[in-house]
Amino acid sequence: MGIENEERLDTLEPKLDLPAERLAAVRHKLGEHNGVNMSIEVSDTFVFKDPENMGPAFEGMIGPETGYYIYSRHYNPTVFNFSYQLAAIEGTEAAYCTSSGMAAISSVLLQLCKNGGHVVAAETLYGGTYALLKHFLPEKCNITTKFVDITDLDKVKDAIVEGETNVLYFESISNPTLVVADISKLSEIAHEKGVKVVVDNTFAPMILSPAKLGADVVVHSLTKYFSGGADLIAGICCKKFQ
Repeated sequence: MGIENEERLDTLEPKLDLPAERLAAVRHKLGEHNGVNMSIEVSDTFVFKDPENMGPAFEGMIGPETGYYIYSRHYNPTVFNFSYQLAAIEGTEAAYCTSSGMAAISSVLLQLCKNGGHVVAAETLYGGTYALLKHFLPEKCNITTKFVDITDLDKVKDAIVEGETNVLYFESISNPTLVVADISKLSEIAHEKGVKVVVDNTFAPMILSPAKLGADVVVHSLTKYFSGGADLIAGICCKKFQ
């Protein structure tokens, strides 16, 4: 989430507001031998042909955005290109792939909340997310959650404790109950109290752009609609820097 890439959205015109338009405008990368599709990278580690750049790479001063890779657990060219495209779809400056949707969700929450942190979350959530917030985080990390009806804006406002609440978390369209959140109004309520907004957009890819409506971080379980064939497990965190 912390990797910036000046190429990521430089090719996008401000007028491109639809996910499909933003994706189509991203510079397409050819394969290693000029194939119409980018080559798939299967290496786990990478060689430095210029050893003087190893130090800056390991210190995080240079990285994938300038063509330097260390270990595929961090990034490899295939995953980086995929992240680049997901950032375009969501209209964010950066995106980071994870091994699952729950990995994306948990890493974001652990980044934004410290020991003693507080989350306000929708009462209608994916079961794994609910279990994370209800059981694991309070028991293991001392991070508590207040669950509310996300469609009742007054209840959401009352649940947020200024100076204590770190995150307002909800799904754009809830899984599986299909409750639709008013992302713009919820983001306004949270930001007025200095709270970050994290939106799970798993059920609405290519339809909604939560970051354009006020969300600070957008997460996806790519296992669902992005996969399309129930044949992979992956997640993504998309972040804007403003």
